[in-house]
Amino acid sequence: MTPLRIGARASLMSLSQSAPILTRLAPTPTLLQPFYAAGGDREQDRAPLEEDGVFSQEIEAALLSGDIDVAVHCLKDVPTRDTPGLNMAAYLRRDDIRDCLVTCDPDLRLDTLPPGATVGTASLRRTASLRAYRPDLEVVPLRGPVSDRLQALSQHDVDALIVASCSMERLGLRHRINERISPEIICPPLGAAIIALQTREDDMETRRLISKLHHPETEVEAEAERLVLRRMGGFCNAPLAGYCTTTDDGNAVSYTVRTRVFSPDGGVAINVRLTGADAMRTAAAACQRLTQHGALGLAKAE
Repeated sequence: MTPLRIGARASLMSLSQSAPILTRLAPTPTLLQPFYAAGGDREQDRAPLEEDGVFSQEIEAALLSGDIDVAVHCLKDVPTRDTPGLNMAAYLRRDDIRDCLVTCDPDLRLDTLPPGATVGTASLRRTASLRAYRPDLEVVPLRGPVSDRLQALSQHDVDALIVASCSMERLGLRHRINERISPEIICPPLGAAIIALQTREDDMETRRLISKLHHPETEVEAEAERLVLRRMGGFCNAPLAGYCTTTDDGNAVSYTVRTRVFSPDGGVAINVRLTGADAMRTAAAACQRLTQHGALGLAKAE
């Protein structure tokens, strides 16, 4: 049987989250193909986070050309609209959506960081949230693989890091997490902690082979969040955050969509939280509410 060719970014993070996928696909033979030139991963001439598709263009091109059969993506990093000829064929069960604090002192928490402590992050979302919650902290721009950021921490270039909890878990570094931060303090990016598997639209055999990895509840949440991104003009590092959660009380299923648009300095934020029986309709209503409160203008403000 011809191996199923699976493409993923060559970063340690991407390979760490892709390896279990190969195991779960057994006994189907698989071949993992790493891609080294993703614009967001390059050491030199690294593409800005404001570019849509900065982490996915190279892999999508390989998928379209038939060089691979499946592309592995972090959902938050892919364009909000499917590339013609491709679609998301499977969503894996969602991991922890929360950000976390990492420091060299395991006893420190976000509330107990000393005034003036330096916190490393290149995320506009995290920066704005930190400035709103702890304006006495100094945010230091720090971008790159988690391993590089942890090295900067160990070298005392910064006093603390804010990173995704799921990133630490996928790298086997759960023990380094000081605190998982409430989404009420730092709202996650839309699409957070979701791994998506992308195929060619007409490749029904590949879709069949990976279908056992698909988690329907995660798909509903993911599509609701992608709708918010499309309606509100979101991208990888936009001043936009949010998530969808599912509640099943045994009699009925409901969906809560939380969205947040903010100014880069953290001084102004528009929060909307709505619950409904249909995730897509609830997400659309949340976008309408955000727009009514001037979110589009706030997101584009300098």
